[in-house]
Amino acid sequence: MCRSKCITSTAAERKIGLMDRISKYSRILGYIRLEAVFWFLGLAYLAAIDPFSAGHFSFCPLDNLGLDFCPGCGLGRSISLIFQGDLSGSLAAHPLGIPALIILLSRIVTITYRTRAISKIAVTGGNHG
Repeated sequence: MCRSKCITSTAAERKIGLMDRISKYSRILGYIRLEAVFWFLGLAYLAAIDPFSAGHFSFCPLDNLGLDFCPGCGLGRSISLIFQGDLSGSLAAHPLGIPALIILLSRIVTITYRTRAISKIAVTGGNHG
C-alpha cells in the first residue's frame, strides 16, 4: 500500500518537474524563435526591395539625414543585390555582403536546429533513450 502511494507521489513529482522544465524551455524557445523570425524577415525584406530606389523604408539615421554614404546601408544593398543575382554589384556595394549573408543564414539554421533540440529535451525530460 505504501508502495503505490510512493510510486504515485514520485510520478506526480516527476510530472511537476517535467512541467516546470517545459515552461522554462518554452520561454527560451520563444526568444530563440523570435530572433530567427526577425533575421528571416529582414532577409526577406532585402530580397524584395530594389536597393537603389529612394522609396523604400530605412531605419538608418544617416540615410534619413540625406547622407549618401553609410557602411550599413551598403551592406544591406549588397545582400539585396545578391538575392537579385548581381554578384559584381554586390561586391561593389560592400565587399562583406556575401560573408554577412552566409553568417545570417547559418545563424537562422543554428537557431532552428537549437530550437528543435531544446524542444526535444523539454518533451523527453533530457533522456536520450
